[in-house]
Amino acid sequence: MKKGFWSIMILGALLSSCGKQPPSPLGGLGKPSLADSLVYYYGLFEGAEYFAASKQDTAMLTTRERERYLKGLKDGLNAVEEVNDTYNRGLQKGVELALALYNYERVYGMTFDRSLLYQSIAYTLENDEVLLETPVEKQFREVIKQLDLKKRKEIVANMHLALPAEAKRLKMKKLADDLYVSDANPGTGDSIRRGDIVFATLNYILESGRNLEMPASQTLKVGGPTMPEVMVRVYTRMKKGGSAQYATTADALFGRRCIQIGLQPEEVVLMSVEINNVENPDTTGKKEYLAL
Repeated sequence: MKKGFWSIMILGALLSSCGKQPPSPLGGLGKPSLADSLVYYYGLFEGAEYFAASKQDTAMLTTRERERYLKGLKDGLNAVEEVNDTYNRGLQKGVELALALYNYERVYGMTFDRSLLYQSIAYTLENDEVLLETPVEKQFREVIKQLDLKKRKEIVANMHLALPAEAKRLKMKKLADDLYVSDANPGTGDSIRRGDIVFATLNYILESGRNLEMPASQTLKVGGPTMPEVMVRVYTRMKKGGSAQYATTADALFGRRCIQIGLQPEEVVLMSVEINNVENPDTTGKKEYLAL
């Protein structure tokens, strides 16, 4: 109940901040019935949900997008006319599947045939022999796997276009397809080796200038089981007291975790790395260290 109350209050504040409020739909009904009151407050709550969703997509706040949403909303409300539960379930499922195909089109950049989807469902319903779910699901997952692989190849191709362009702008030297460098201080002593323990200060910044605000000071075992190969390459070319600026991609740096922290795989990440100290674990004893 509290969620609904505060959502309505937020909606009221948002509407009042946009200028003169429109008249309430209940205004011309005299004393509203319980049914009218339920529908009215239900509508206010759903309107507040729209504004909550707009926090993730600020374009939804524009007049044009609000009008589009309301048109779709009205079409959906008017679509349910037949008083039949089976029909309404089919209508609801049709909308869900249309939205699912729309999402697939956005993800994979392909056009999917809605009529073929309908025909395949109709084929199943018209077939007296029920199709086994397990092999069908297995085949579906295999197709999804192939689509993901295709998308992955496209991302990698784009990634290798975006990173060189950014590195060129920053006048960086190429070390590998997914790593560029601009050295600041070479440091002293021997180069870091796999298995060494390094005490490093790191800073991760996106092309946009946003700081990822990850731990600045880290104690790391170079070549640890979860350390990405790009970071192994970074450390094994540096020395104690050395510092450098690197450019790589979110995918090379974080792998699948990049999506979880809100980054696209092809995004360029700029790193500043400073090596404060280096230890050989053979002489300092066994300890537990971070990998990235």
